[in-house]
Amino acid sequence: MDSNHKPFDNFEIIQTSRSSTNLIFYNNAFSKIKFITKIMESHDLPILYLDFDLLFSGFFEAEYITRLPNIQVITPESETLKVLLPNILTKISSEKTIVILDSLNGLYSFLDGDNLGRFVNSLIMLFAANLKFSQSILFVTCMAQKKENVWVLPTGRHILESENINRFEIKETDSKIKINVA
Repeated sequence: MDSNHKPFDNFEIIQTSRSSTNLIFYNNAFSKIKFITKIMESHDLPILYLDFDLLFSGFFEAEYITRLPNIQVITPESETLKVLLPNILTKISSEKTIVILDSLNGLYSFLDGDNLGRFVNSLIMLFAANLKFSQSILFVTCMAQKKENVWVLPTGRHILESENINRFEIKETDSKIKINVA
């Protein structure tokens, strides 16, 4: 690989982000994994990785991803999520942490019952509120596309819009991942 090759275009927009809550939209799950790995490698902070689609944890356990000393990967089950939440919220409110919720699509398919949208939005807002105490950073990944200027999940659900949430879109072209403000 030549010395001028940069695998990521515009990565600095993530690093200079001022918001503690960030949505990462993607079309290719493998590009998402590369991108999330780059985010983790660029921080020395403890990382709490909530893996709802199990793709990252599969690569991590198979050691296809470099093991970082400061990462805790959690693969909750629907029965254990509510039990884990108090400890997660305590950690992210008391210690500056990178929290990665991967993925919004996986979280929706992981849960069942009525008012899923309300629960998922409330969970993200609860994380965002607790992050402020320690100045932690939240990244939420989701496979989505823009339809009529609105981000929509494959299920047709609209993505929570807020001016306090950064939105980034990642696309891989010619072995390079391009990051755009969405």
